Amino acid sequence: MESTHPPFVRTRLSIMMFLEFFVWGSWGFAITGYALNTLKFDGSQVGWLGAIPAIGAIVSPLFVGMIADKYFPAQRVLGVLHLAGGACLIAAGFQTSFWPLITLMMINGLFFMPSIALVNSVAFTHIPDADKFPRIAVFGTLGWIAAVVIASVALGGASTPNFLYLAGVGAIVLALYCQTLPNTPPKGAESGGDAFGLGALKLMKDPSFLIFIVCVFLFSIPACGFFFTLAVPMLQQRGYPSPLALTTLNQLAELVFMFTMPLFVVKLGLKRVLLIGMAAWAIRYLCFACPEFSMAIVGLLLHGFCYSFFYVGAYMYVDKKAPEDMKASAQSLLSFLLLGVGWLVGGLLAGNLMEAYKPEVSAMAAIYVEKAQPVTDAKLPRWDDPDAATSAWRYLDLSATVGNLISPKGEAEEEPAAKDLAQQLDTDEDRVITTAEIKAFPHELIDVDGYLYSQEDLIAVFKQIAALEKAEGDETADDAVSLTQDQWLKAQSCDWGPIWLYPSIFLFVILGLFAVAFRDKPTKEEGAEG
Repeated sequence: MESTHPPFVRTRLSIMMFLEFFVWGSWGFAITGYALNTLKFDGSQVGWLGAIPAIGAIVSPLFVGMIADKYFPAQRVLGVLHLAGGACLIAAGFQTSFWPLITLMMINGLFFMPSIALVNSVAFTHIPDADKFPRIAVFGTLGWIAAVVIASVALGGASTPNFLYLAGVGAIVLALYCQTLPNTPPKGAESGGDAFGLGALKLMKDPSFLIFIVCVFLFSIPACGFFFTLAVPMLQQRGYPSPLALTTLNQLAELVFMFTMPLFVVKLGLKRVLLIGMAAWAIRYLCFACPEFSMAIVGLLLHGFCYSFFYVGAYMYVDKKAPEDMKASAQSLLSFLLLGVGWLVGGLLAGNLMEAYKPEVSAMAAIYVEKAQPVTDAKLPRWDDPDAATSAWRYLDLSATVGNLISPKGEAEEEPAAKDLAQQLDTDEDRVITTAEIKAFPHELIDVDGYLYSQEDLIAVFKQIAALEKAEGDETADDAVSLTQDQWLKAQSCDWGPIWLYPSIFLFVILGLFAVAFRDKPTKEEGAEG
């Protein structure tokens, strides 16, 4: 029997998913780290950048549900959206001021977020078996991972704007590729107009559904919007290796748990799965509140539970409980609350907390070598962990690791690495730098990563940082002022402990309320799930 589906349809749809999330993955995590630590934006400005996806998610139903679905083929709309979005991303890479950058990223968000619903629509229209959709969707996760790895290995990670150029080029390639997709004609008037799921509000008459919606919405506020905004800035400021590449642990964990989640649902029931997902978010933030690198790894790996069990579990519950004629409205309502309003509030909250607990010392005077000009707000010179060169974690510096694999060099051919502060000033190798060692440096200017720092300015910053922890009345001779690497990094980092601890406490409270108050009544087809 001749197939009614287009040739190679799964392959074509898989490539579409790969490119779709390649574009988002290129900038999704990196933008806030770049804004905070390279462009030196304040916390509230970084929070707005983190909230960009939510603004697009709130407005996107107007594009998809009320215009694109009714009048234009999906693949044509996708081409226009990605072409316009790609142009915005490339232009954003040239911006160094807040308002031009936020404006371009907001326009890009308005173009990109509607495309997520459209690629799902194209996939479900043409896939031979809808139950096999996860096998196509998984290529989106792989696309995200590929984008982050490329940006980390070859493009400077989140410290340069190159990830925006990567995203822009990817979007333009996807715009062209969309024109080769199977034709997906508009649905016309039957597509409906309940863009925000308001028709599902009548389901609130059921107390269990009301408690479910309220709890998952409140829980979503410190979840994705908060996490996406803060993850890379935290990893950067704490001096962890290859901070952008570390975020791929999220997607690797997601791959595992997306495939195993159905087994958990069958074994435990949806309520317990949701509770596990909620607990994972709260525990993750406790891990991030600790400064140890190993705890950050654990927190990132928990993403499999966090995203799959909470977000996917919530969508599964709504699909299960909503009547057939309200399923679409109920899903729209949930998306509007979790990925729209919840993400937006969470991103802005994250920015405000960063501003409330901002670094004690974040910049100093220096001379920028490339332009031979003095700057007053240069980043503090790099001071690496002395154990990084021998630790197994050094392989997370993907740029150096991959470069060495591609073109291995012998010791004689090894190019000298740029020296950090300790390599030049810690002459007795005791892992402490004193103002006396700075004064003993044979040159007036100290070169670190293309910036020239004067001895006088560096000593002033050392004294400023040392004074932060000095007890009142504690007098120390100028030449005896000393700092460790931990003190150096702590002074120029946000106070990440309370930034992560407060939302963790809030999440535990909502988790407790949900566990106690949510008493779902199973349908006849379901067994009791506790």
